[in-house]
Amino acid sequence: MKAVIFDFYGTLAETPDWGPSWQEMVADVGYELPDDVRDRWWNDGIDGTEHDEHSQSRAHYVAWQQARIRGMLADCAVPVDVQEELIMRVRDIGAHRRMRAYDEVTGVLDALRGRRLTLAICSNWDWDLEEAIEAAGLSGTVDAVVSSAWVGARKPHRRMYQAVLDRTGTAPADTLFVGDTWSCDVEGPRAAGLRPVYVRRPHLGPDATAPADRDTQAVHRASDLRAVLDLVS
Repeated sequence: MKAVIFDFYGTLAETPDWGPSWQEMVADVGYELPDDVRDRWWNDGIDGTEHDEHSQSRAHYVAWQQARIRGMLADCAVPVDVQEELIMRVRDIGAHRRMRAYDEVTGVLDALRGRRLTLAICSNWDWDLEEAIEAAGLSGTVDAVVSSAWVGARKPHRRMYQAVLDRTGTAPADTLFVGDTWSCDVEGPRAAGLRPVYVRRPHLGPDATAPADRDTQAVHRASDLRAVLDLVS
């Protein structure tokens, strides 16, 4: 192996507190956000899509995010002025978001770098992935960072894996891809020729994208990143 690519959230770091959920915030202003409305605007069918028109700049990307929020809130009959108040509230929460690297992460990254491997982060994230990495105390620990917001496509779209391979300068067969979501971090990388490592931390609970039969093809599974060291020794 010549390179190891990591997903970010749930793989390298997490936040101990995202703040109130959308359901809670909408309820605070006297309305209800049904699960199906939330999922339609924020979850269903987003992964794997292209969104080049929204990735021209940070301003374009933020405008797209806010348009989706407004659409979701409009479906809940939240008035426009209250929609803007909620958007401002989310912006303030995001500006103070805390990230925390998992305990073993720094040691594993240092060990991999000591073995002269190229390291990268490839994440379905917003425009401010580098800021999130910094908040987790992981700035400077990898050689390349790729966010779906910049690429204009989301994992498991093949463009994401090609974008990060272009940055690492390695061939797919010489590259591990480590992540916690089966569709984005196992199926997508495997289809692109990379070797996936499925790291699912027990406290995160079930992965809705993982196959019920645990998949018949050989995929290395682990509960934390220390397992990666054995695969590149």
